Amino acid sequence: MAYKIFFSRIEKLLAPFLLLAALTELHAEENTLRFGLSLEGNLSAFDTLALGRSFSIEFQWFKYIVNGIIIAGSDDFIGKTIIEAEVFGRWYFLSFGSAKHALFVQGDLGISLLLENSNSEPRILAGITGGCRFYSYWRDYFIEPYLKAGYPFITGFGVRVGCRL
Repeated sequence: MAYKIFFSRIEKLLAPFLLLAALTELHAEENTLRFGLSLEGNLSAFDTLALGRSFSIEFQWFKYIVNGIIIAGSDDFIGKTIIEAEVFGRWYFLSFGSAKHALFVQGDLGISLLLENSNSEPRILAGITGGCRFYSYWRDYFIEPYLKAGYPFITGFGVRVGCRL
């Protein structure tokens, strides 16, 4: 019962996405474009926890394979800012709940730019992300908690919300 209340509150927060869905009729499982927004905590700043946000665009080629891009920014609020641009490949390896939800593993590759005191330091970004995508009742909207590990961000956790276009 509590999860229904939680999801109803999340869906109220996603009202702009719901309006978009009302204007489009979407039924395809494959060959769909999705976008998402996320908030996360990570160790990109190395000595302190950085708070991040990101925007992702993904394309689902097959039922279990997704590719996309993520543009992210993190800040430790004491002088370090990190900007990341990455491409990813995702595999949904386990579906549950009448195939409405799915566990995934994702490989990330890109570039990270550390900005500190007017100095910038580019780095190669490589990592692995694991999580679970929970779809709403319409299957066009999702919420996705995740954990990630890699270089240079070491580790991170977050939640992404999004919809299918």
